[in-house]
Amino acid sequence: MNQFDFDILLQKYLSGEQTPEEEKYVREYLENNPPVTSPVFEFEKEQIGERIKQKLHKSTFGEPWQIRFLPWIKGVAASILLVSGGWLLMNRLQNKESASIETIEKRGVIEVKNTSNSPQRVSLKDGSVVILKQKSSISFPEHFGEERRLVYLHGEAFFQVKRNPAKPFVVSTENLATQVLGTSFTIKSYDDARSIEVLVATGRVSVYEVADKVSNSNGVILTRNQKIVFDKKSKKMELAIVENPAIAISQLVPTHGFSFLETPVKDAFSLLEKAYGIDIVIENDAVETCLFTGDLTDLSLFEQLDLICKSVNASYERRGTTLFVRGEGCTK
Repeated sequence: MNQFDFDILLQKYLSGEQTPEEEKYVREYLENNPPVTSPVFEFEKEQIGERIKQKLHKSTFGEPWQIRFLPWIKGVAASILLVSGGWLLMNRLQNKESASIETIEKRGVIEVKNTSNSPQRVSLKDGSVVILKQKSSISFPEHFGEERRLVYLHGEAFFQVKRNPAKPFVVSTENLATQVLGTSFTIKSYDDARSIEVLVATGRVSVYEVADKVSNSNGVILTRNQKIVFDKKSKKMELAIVENPAIAISQLVPTHGFSFLETPVKDAFSLLEKAYGIDIVIENDAVETCLFTGDLTDLSLFEQLDLICKSVNASYERRGTTLFVRGEGCTK
């Protein structure tokens, strides 16, 4: 699984909102992919340790969970989660990092600044989580209002919003407002940059221009793996696909992954569409009747497209949030 996509699932796991299938996937993923290189683990080591210890004590059905998970704990997490010296060292490191977070409370408004050299995790009272990038800041009321949860951002941050249909979550930047109910997304809005970017990881967000006349403001709806780039000067919004599309948790590829054997190109593209949530349009019949054989499991979406298209004498083009494929097709 794409690391970014796994980090999102990890947040659900830590908050206890995962489905049984997602919890099983997290456990299997951790067994096969030790979390020593994931940047999100730098924020979550203590929480992961606590969740694992709770599971070790509570598991009472079938084969004991601690026995199945023990190899991973011994091989990777012992020094992080189970050894008291490791816990003390980790807490000291976390305290050192937190010293680089400046929190200012003034007139009922809280401002958090990241002055460190690495992203920092900020937990909001409503259960939402913000990964605040370097040289970035957020500000928000000490108590959210009755109708919405409003946060102001300067710089860049990844948001994982706690769902609350009765109280939308709104991120306000210099020129744009991004409104959601519960989802995860990234906003890049540096004061000295020419543009603002909003990139959606999961769910749907409404992005609209902050203007004097609301009826004349620009606005779009974004879904997963989509982004907009808003030019501050021209006030134009450009819709596009994110650079590294991630596979949806709910659309996990079967055990054979993206392995194809004499598969019609149309069917191969259909699987990619379902996995990534991105429309792929084949513009001519000569391409869709071709057959493709190959294993694309460990490749990114655009690498997968490159290989399929090359094998059938075709090419693809990005137009907004859709991919268009056309070419001569396979030789008969």
